[in-house]
Amino acid sequence: MKIVIVENPRPLTVEHYNDVANAPLSASLNSGYALAVARRAGWDTAYLDFSSGSDDAAAIAARIRSEAADIVLFHWVYSWGHEERVRTVLELLRRENAASLGAFGLFPTLSRNRLLQFAPQLDFILAGEFEGTLAELLTLFVARRSITAQPGVALRDEKFVPRRLIADLSRLPVPDDVGANCDYPTLNIAASRGCYGTCSFCFIHRYYGCSSRRTRDVVSLERELETRLSRRDIKSLYFIDPTFIGQGDKERERVGAIGLMAARVGLPFGFETRVDSLDERLMTTLTGNGATSVFLGIESGSGSVLERIGKRISTEQIRRGVRIVRESGMRLNIGFIMFEPDTTLDELKENFSFLDGLGLLTDHDLTANLLYHNQIVLHGSAAWQRFEQEGRLLVEGHLPFEAGYRFRDERVGLVCKAMGRLTSEYFTRMAAIRRDGSGIGGGPANPGTPKLFSREEVNIILKEAFMAFCSAAENRLPQQFAVVENSCIVQLRSILA
Repeated sequence: MKIVIVENPRPLTVEHYNDVANAPLSASLNSGYALAVARRAGWDTAYLDFSSGSDDAAAIAARIRSEAADIVLFHWVYSWGHEERVRTVLELLRRENAASLGAFGLFPTLSRNRLLQFAPQLDFILAGEFEGTLAELLTLFVARRSITAQPGVALRDEKFVPRRLIADLSRLPVPDDVGANCDYPTLNIAASRGCYGTCSFCFIHRYYGCSSRRTRDVVSLERELETRLSRRDIKSLYFIDPTFIGQGDKERERVGAIGLMAARVGLPFGFETRVDSLDERLMTTLTGNGATSVFLGIESGSGSVLERIGKRISTEQIRRGVRIVRESGMRLNIGFIMFEPDTTLDELKENFSFLDGLGLLTDHDLTANLLYHNQIVLHGSAAWQRFEQEGRLLVEGHLPFEAGYRFRDERVGLVCKAMGRLTSEYFTRMAAIRRDGSGIGGGPANPGTPKLFSREEVNIILKEAFMAFCSAAENRLPQQFAVVENSCIVQLRSILA
């Protein structure tokens, strides 16, 4: 028996260029785990990655058919406007192939009923944590030659029964390294699953069906690392846990042991965590063991917004966390939602002052990211349900599973759109500059480095534009707002021409 795991087409579009990722980093290992589970079950496996390609539906379907698989399982991550192409692929497969067709991952879990309606060619969906479900499904398929009802499998016109979460994560197989992961010198690895947070914008607790965190023992983590390092040359590690550092002394000891494990293999590493999990002693220990970067999802510099989104941290904790990271010597990366749907103009200004006061708006790359990010609303999320009930949901026909929304303050919406256009201009021009490969700052020309321009000037334009947009929106003069917006874009173009 044979299964083929397929990455659906999802090439990046201008509209999504600067969006926060549509799936958590844990999704990067989903296909690798699925392949390992299938092989452990005695199945032949194949992997096809169409995520960044431009192949048409017919070519994709033909390539999948050539594998002559019994089951075709799509790791269907949100398609960024390419849903119709994926559905056409399914139509062609259903017409010319007898394989059972399924989907798994974050998006099929959140939107399983809507997806089964959108793509009636699908026979089943693996909803939620899928490894145990897939193992059982493959065993039953060998005996029955069909997909049958079982916990964790969503079937059309059948009542869905969720599967219990895996109690012991050390029993998971070592995931394959496939797809885009293999193009990077960094190895993604998971030391835990889930998060004890319930942030309103996050999908992790909905995917797992609870707000809890499960850890792996360090011995199993070390075994996995040894196996995966033998496959290819790796320069660094990245722990993709939503919350790498948990609460309590035992958890800090465990994280320290993981740092020692990384030190033994001689690889620097990065991780993500909450600001309320940091302390000076642990960060010093991790730095000594090779930790080089940390990502903090601070989300807002306004106490009222933090409370509204259920972040359960304070601005003072954020300041403390940023200070601890800086003093440790690690590189700091920031997650921030500037334009939360209920944001006021005063909160926008509060956010700007907070970021500027922390010295986070000094480099144009980071400034562009921090001053634009808005909340993404995906089908199946709490935000979708809320805005639909409030009549604020804005759904476009070509994006059936993600939506915009009306800001509670329409002036904030004006600032958001203007910053969206400005940062799109910035990112597309920077991408072109890097492709051009000219020198920077008067230095020699090197492939992949930006050509000569003033970093400081670009940063100043981005910051001044944000505040100018806020002021123009406050004055409620649409004509004046358009003049300000166009002026800022022209200035940016002149610097990055």
